Amino acid sequence: MRRNWWMFSLLTVLVLFANVCEAQGQSFTQWAVTASASSEYGSGSWSAQQLVGQPNVYPYYGDNGQAWAPGSMNNGLQWVELGFLEAVYVERVEIYETFNPGAIVKVELVDPTGGSHPIWEGEGGPAEAAAKVFSVTNSSVTIPCKGVRITLDTDTVAGWNEIDAVSITGSYNSPWSQAQADSDMVVQWASGAKASSQYREDRWTPEHMTGRPDVYPKYGDYDTAWVASSSDGGEEWAELFYDEAVYVKRIDVYETYNPGAIVKVEIMGETGKAYVVWEGKAQAAPEKSRIFSIDNINVDIPARHVRIVLQTDQVPGWNEIDAVCLVGMRTTMEEAKVMGSLEQLASIILRLGGAVERGKEERLADSVFLQELEEIVRELSNIGF
Repeated sequence: MRRNWWMFSLLTVLVLFANVCEAQGQSFTQWAVTASASSEYGSGSWSAQQLVGQPNVYPYYGDNGQAWAPGSMNNGLQWVELGFLEAVYVERVEIYETFNPGAIVKVELVDPTGGSHPIWEGEGGPAEAAAKVFSVTNSSVTIPCKGVRITLDTDTVAGWNEIDAVSITGSYNSPWSQAQADSDMVVQWASGAKASSQYREDRWTPEHMTGRPDVYPKYGDYDTAWVASSSDGGEEWAELFYDEAVYVKRIDVYETYNPGAIVKVEIMGETGKAYVVWEGKAQAAPEKSRIFSIDNINVDIPARHVRIVLQTDQVPGWNEIDAVCLVGMRTTMEEAKVMGSLEQLASIILRLGGAVERGKEERLADSVFLQELEEIVRELSNIGF
């Protein structure tokens, strides 16, 4: 009973602290930056690319080439998948249907590792002949996501079923309590960076790879991305540093100018030893910004340090990187299975202590309140579990 009381008290403190830091967790809306589909009526008009960005047909209704349409009408199950710039705790998905709505039968969120998580499923059927926003609230998926997959049964609504745009609304901080959230997944942006060389001391520096992307999805030579001191100069490298060591599941490299020069990606263990996650040949890619995603299936160590090697003489021009995202888990799957409730509580106490320290450093709350939290953490830490 005593242990349960302490668990309840700790969760209450976490909720209070989250409320105090609410300003950092405000919701915002994103529009898709990438789109793909099972089929599309054209390569320009009615293509999946028409799903990118804000609506340009809605609130008008009708057959319009600025929306996506499948390759043929009344052709069974079809799908579209949208990618968004930021991984967030998604609260709501909104789908702008602008011709023959009602065919949607499933909506899934896609996490940064590529995993799909259903948030709505139903039956298709004809709706009013008017443009509409099909809004789906997420009440079940408690991990950050940056993609949406929508399945339509085109046989259930006669004619061309067209979608103009898709948005997600969410925040960087979880709206769910610690007890509800699957907090084992961590999505991090670099907090530090260095490189073999840099073009200037004030612009195009390694530090421009830290934080969230500020160039992507734009393409071109922007001084808020990193680039080496010379173009086509041969081997160059960049190293990124993160706040928390995790078991790495995926690394996303945001290449925003002349992509394709990357030949190796490594993670560095806490001892400094390098482990190769991916290695390949440099190859010029289409002249547009891209996210080069590397799944880690071989290296099972905690890491907070990523090294990227480029062969810049293999892809002509300046090869620029805007940001690098590290996705990982705080525990391995096996550890998660055997970790008991007391170990979980101890882990939460450590993380709460870190959160209090950040709150003090960044002045996120009243100093007296933070001091009280610090004393509570100290008392919890002294309990023998």
